[in-house]
Amino acid sequence: MDKRSFLRLTLAGGGLSLFASKAVYAAIMESPLKSKLAGGMFFTEEALGRWNKGTASHHVPQLEKQTTGGKTQLHVAALHPMDGLDHFIVKHQLLNQDLKFLQEHLFKPTVDKKPEFVFDLGNHKGVVYAITVCNVHDVWVNMIEV
Repeated sequence: MDKRSFLRLTLAGGGLSLFASKAVYAAIMESPLKSKLAGGMFFTEEALGRWNKGTASHHVPQLEKQTTGGKTQLHVAALHPMDGLDHFIVKHQLLNQDLKFLQEHLFKPTVDKKPEFVFDLGNHKGVVYAITVCNVHDVWVNMIEV
């Protein structure tokens, strides 16, 4: 193979891999809760994976927003018992529409009675993904537009 053919194929392959990775990223970003990762890497109310509806009812983050004077607060709760160190919610975490970290709250399983927290989002606008992490039942995700 001559040098020009090698360079052409290398550039074409590089361009294809760049396009393919962007296509995969776009597919996930279009609707992360509907992606192939849902039901495997994380769970939602619709993508239960190995869990059942009863498990989902205690783990899917319950979201309630309140806006006052242009400032938004997001109440995140899991209807989950805090059974000391045996079974508890580790944390709630918030990501923006680009899946970038916004905030998180860590729970103290021997102190906190309920896994709920109010996040101050200020004037943040757009989709917010709420993640709840259980020490037994993995990662659960929900979303809300603020």
